[in-house]
Amino acid sequence: MTETSHYPYGAGADQVSTQNPANLADSLIRVDSGDFQNKDLVAVIPAYNEQAAIGSAVIQAHRYADRVIVVDDCSTDKTAEIAKLAGANVIRLHIKTGKAYALLLGLRNARELGSKAVVVMDAQDGQYFAHDIPKIAAAALSGETDLVIGSHYSIKKEELPFSQKFKSQTFDRSKKGDEKRTFADPQSNFRAFSRKALENLDFKTDGYNIEADIIIHFLTQDFSVSEIQLTNKALPEPDAEWGNPLKILAAMPAYNEEKYIAKTIVGARKYVDQVLIVDDGSTDSTREIGKELGALVVTHEKNSGYGAALQTIFNKARELHVDALVILDADGQHDPADIGKLLEALVRCDVDVVIGSRFIKGNGNTVPGYRKVGMKVLDGATRVAGVAEISDSQSGFRAYGRKAIDVINLSGEGMSAGSEILIQISDHKLRIAEVPINVRYDIGDTSTIHPLKHGISVLSNIIGLISYRRPLPAFGIPGFLLVLGGLGTGFWAFAEYYTTSKFPFVLSMGSALLLILGLLLISVGLILNYLVVLVKEQKRKST
Repeated sequence: MTETSHYPYGAGADQVSTQNPANLADSLIRVDSGDFQNKDLVAVIPAYNEQAAIGSAVIQAHRYADRVIVVDDCSTDKTAEIAKLAGANVIRLHIKTGKAYALLLGLRNARELGSKAVVVMDAQDGQYFAHDIPKIAAAALSGETDLVIGSHYSIKKEELPFSQKFKSQTFDRSKKGDEKRTFADPQSNFRAFSRKALENLDFKTDGYNIEADIIIHFLTQDFSVSEIQLTNKALPEPDAEWGNPLKILAAMPAYNEEKYIAKTIVGARKYVDQVLIVDDGSTDSTREIGKELGALVVTHEKNSGYGAALQTIFNKARELHVDALVILDADGQHDPADIGKLLEALVRCDVDVVIGSRFIKGNGNTVPGYRKVGMKVLDGATRVAGVAEISDSQSGFRAYGRKAIDVINLSGEGMSAGSEILIQISDHKLRIAEVPINVRYDIGDTSTIHPLKHGISVLSNIIGLISYRRPLPAFGIPGFLLVLGGLGTGFWAFAEYYTTSKFPFVLSMGSALLLILGLLLISVGLILNYLVVLVKEQKRKST
């Protein structure tokens, strides 16, 4: 079999051919001569560091396909060598480019071989689904269907697990054209392409949602796309680095939460692909517990604050290119079972952000009275900052869609980050929905900050945000009130002088001071407002 070395995107490509001993593949495994093999069918396997599975995958695929093409995406192990020994045509990339490029390169090479149809699978799929190759390839070989998707799930939507329902619905929203289609497993890597499909592989993709992009491309070209349930439903593990990207991420800022974090992680896993823990300088076993339970753990060397943890969460979510992000507390106050409510609303309400509210549909009875008062003050301050009326602006239990994940960039490190996010949501005109949640207040030691100190800190930060975003009302309104006070005091001083013929020094000085401060604040507000408008205009022109 032939190995071809490739530098992607035309960067110095070279070709090297080697011949294997004729009987080497047979020495690895004996293939029954009665097995069906279609001379018009080619199997393509994109691979990265799959030395444990690639040999079996190639040999199993060879039972049904005339040729097997393995595109090795610059593996650091023996993937390419083992695939070649197993009888595959190997295309080796000298630069790691990602699965999208490897997949499309394999399809185009299969097209150049003149194949009538192509089956694409992962290396792991070769071990579990090889006997399904004829099943999904039949319609592509006959030309009846242009793209056949092998579903790991039941194709009946009502039987899908929750996380997969979300993924199928998210994909349904992304369709273009008049006819909407819902697929049970749009991210499946096991699929068959007809010759017509192979001739039409030119489309734009960011590479992170290649499976969905292929479906959208063919639907907009009026190609036929179908889905077939696979016999074996074993699922490949999500892989943030290559191959099976994460789609739904639950994230938790955590600081010394060893008592409750394990239960929260386990509960969240039922609804998401992966759990992210941002350990904000904990001195207990928070980090170790997260790692033991299989969560992604990012550690801050020192305690940097809630806002800093949220910054890390959004940066990591963008790095992983997730479609949905759910943020909840790690201290046991939030019920992970409510994650389903938030994700369902994210799709059903067609919004960008869903907030879990403690104050809608009569579910605020468990909130202590002093907290209610403080929250209402902070809600009012957030509205003054330009945010639409929200029943629970300080809720830390929220779900974000892809658009919100991409645009939210926090600057503050404190507890006011929740309000800053709402302000940015308002700036970008993102759509918000609220769903009722229950929060436990019977858990001790959930906060290291006194509620009064916490509230004052958040309020002062919100006031700072208001001053930065809306300087004219922030400085102009107090300035106007001071001017009115100065005028009132001045009239009082004049009245005193008129009736007593004595100059009221204190009243006169107070009036002058109030007038000067008021006019100064109004002037500052006007100047800052002009600068804000100027900066916004420059940003608008640059975009």
